[in-house]
Formats: sequence, C-alpha cells, structure tokens
Amino acid sequence: MSRATRRIVVAHLTSRGMTPTEIADELGVSDDTVRRDLREEPPPAPAPEPEPAAPIAAGLLLPESTQLRQNLSLLAAAYKAQPEDVAQFAIHQAARAVRARWQARIDARAKQQA
Repeated sequence: MSRATRRIVVAHLTSRGMTPTEIADELGVSDDTVRRDLREEPPPAPAPEPEPAAPIAAGLLLPESTQLRQNLSLLAAAYKAQPEDVAQFAIHQAARAVRARWQARIDARAKQQA
C-alpha cells in the first residue's frame, strides 16, 4: 500500500473511532507510523465516485442529473412502468397542456377579431 493510500485509510479509520494501535494492527504497520500519518497534513479527500448513469430512453438523450434520475425512478415506481415509458408519458402530458394553451390563445384572438 502506498504512503498516500495508507494516510487516507488511517484518516478514515480514525474518523470511525479506531485508536492508533488498532489501526496499526489492522494495517500491519507500527504505532509510530500511524501517529506520524496522523500528525501530517491530512491527505486530500478522494474525488467522489460518479453515480451510475440512468437508463436512457431509446432515441432520447437527457442531461445527467441526480434529481432527474430520482424523479424518473419515483415515477417509474409509482406507475409500475419502465423509465422510458414514464418519460414518454410525461412528455406527452406536457405537450398536451402546451397545445391546449396555444389553442386557447388562438381561439381568443379569433374571438377578438370577429
């Protein structure tokens, strides 16, 4: 194990409440090595692991978003459907509402001109 990796592991185990002696036994190093690792500047936190991508509807690419993935999963569970079917349903519902508003505007203009 590299020194940098060991320092990260030591910092993690310390945050979980392990003593330097317990950590030394766990890692197979001396107590002094663990104490030296703890005295030094803490290592930078590792970059977070990227979340797995949400399934993408065939022919439809959506921007990667945790919130979008959560919303899609919630709707899929509620409707007991595949995420692709839920996305298609939501798009159709939104388009239907837009068409209705447009038609109302067209009707209102026609009424004004009559």
